[in-house]
This record gives sequence, structure tokens and C-alpha cells, in this order.
Amino acid sequence: MLKISIITPSFNQGQYIEDTILSVLGQDYSNLEYLIMDGGSKDQTLDVIKKYEDKITYWESKKDKGQSHAINKGLSKATGDIVAWLNSDDMYTDNALKRVANIFLKNPEVDIVYGNVWQCYPKETEKHINKKFNPKHFLTGVNMHQPSVFWRRKLHDTIGFLDEELYYTMDYDLWLRLFYNYKSYKTETILSKFRCHEEAKTSNNPKGIYMDYRKCISRFFRSAQFDEYLPVLRMLKIYDHSDKQIYKMSHQFTDKAKKEIIDEYIFNCAIQEYSFGNIAATNKILNYCLTTTYKKQARRFMLKNNLGVRKMINLFK
Repeated sequence: MLKISIITPSFNQGQYIEDTILSVLGQDYSNLEYLIMDGGSKDQTLDVIKKYEDKITYWESKKDKGQSHAINKGLSKATGDIVAWLNSDDMYTDNALKRVANIFLKNPEVDIVYGNVWQCYPKETEKHINKKFNPKHFLTGVNMHQPSVFWRRKLHDTIGFLDEELYYTMDYDLWLRLFYNYKSYKTETILSKFRCHEEAKTSNNPKGIYMDYRKCISRFFRSAQFDEYLPVLRMLKIYDHSDKQIYKMSHQFTDKAKKEIIDEYIFNCAIQEYSFGNIAATNKILNYCLTTTYKKQARRFMLKNNLGVRKMINLFK
């Protein structure tokens, strides 16, 4: 039986963490290693953890450098064949680990297994489908809900751990390194419950999410040999060169695919800049889009929002 290690990073979420712990300990899976890495909570979190500590493999409560640091500490301690993390406000569905382990056992060539998610709002629950990995579409945004993703622990020996400088998209950064280098398997089973609430960090800062995303995608473009497009991205100021990090990237893109990916990324950045209230930057990017395969989308967006209308209409006479 494969050993599965689950890491829960935790900080002051005492109102939720008991449901998280019970969803892990209640799995019908005997070869389980469960680690809780708490950052020094001051609420009821420690009382809850101590209630179940005889069933928890390892836990600590120490000041850390944030969520990614806590997860990395857990991954460093993990001894399982398969690893994942479950945040302290999320939950696994019944028998999720047994289902995941069976998929890995039946498919020894597979390194990543992922499934669907229940999105749990205060007053309703809806199904979120993690789309099957597509090398092109995976680059258009953060489209993989983290609590339903599991992978082989040995992969970290090659790809490293989470980037602790990324506050919002450290999971997406990890997915870029995992999915483009290793074989994945999609199950239609719902493996987890993702709790949506106002205290969640992704609820309050969409600009921060977008800027983290641009940093990740800029690293990807450097790593996947999109070099010919980088001058354009720099000119439009939508390329993050705050670091020079380059990852191993085994997937090869055709020239056509590269052009389509770049055009979509540029158009998405225009919409982001508009949401930030940066009208000058929006117009600059959209005017460039008028020369790409996204010219129709750019034209519609400009007309709808009364952006650069005169210049745009002249280009379409």
C-alpha cells in the first residue's frame, strides 16, 4: 500500500480546522502520514490540534514565514510515496485517499493525480470541475483547484519546493513545474471541498493575484523558449523580470501554439489593467491586440468600454 503524506498549513483558523482534521483522519486509509504545520496561532487552533494529537503523525506551532514556508517544512518532513497539502479551511471527501492511491497503483507511469472539487459557500455548494490538463489552455489562468491535486514525493528532488516569495500563486507556479514535465491523470471523482469565505486571502486582492500570475507566466515564457516574444511583453510592460529564474521544461510548443498563447496572454492583461483602472495601459495593450489574432475581441472590448475609439475605428476602415 502506498504511503500518503498530507500537510496542513495552519494559522488562526480555529473555527474551521477541526473539520479539516476530521476529514483527513476519517479517511479509510491506513498508510497515512498527517503533518500539521501551525504558524503560532493565537486562537483556539492549538486546543483543536491537541484534541487529536494522538492520531496526528507530527505537528508543531512555531512562527514561520507564511503559508508556503509552512508547506515546504511539511514537504521536507514528509516520507510518503504520495504527497499533497490541505489548507486548514478545506476538507477531503470520503475515501478520497483510497481512490487516489488506487489510481497511482494501477498507473505506475503517472506522477500526478487530480480530481474535481466541491466549492462550499456560506449558503450553497457547487461543483467545480478541474479541467483535464491542456498544455495551451493551462497558461490562460489559475484553473486547477489545489486541494484535489496529489503527486509523487520524489518529484521534489528534481523540481524543488514551493516559491515562498509568491503569496497567492505558489500552487500555480508548482503546477507549471509539475504538469509540463510529468504525466498526469484526471479522475472525475470529487476529492475535496474548497471552502469559500471572506477571510480567505484570495477573496480580497485580485490585483495581487494577477501580479503573482504574471510573475509565474513570465518565468514560464523564459523556460519554454518564448524568447522572440519577450521584447513585445517588455514594451507593453506585462513581463515580470524581477528574477531570472528558469525551470526545466520538457514540453515543446509549435510556433503556432506559442503565438496563440502569447496573443491570449496579452489580451487578458489588457482586461486586467482595465480592472485596475489603468486606462492608458489598457489602451496601449489593446491597440497592440488590434494587430493580433485577438483583434476582434479587442475591438469589441474597446467599443463596449469607450476606449481609444477613434484610433480603433480608423484601423478598421
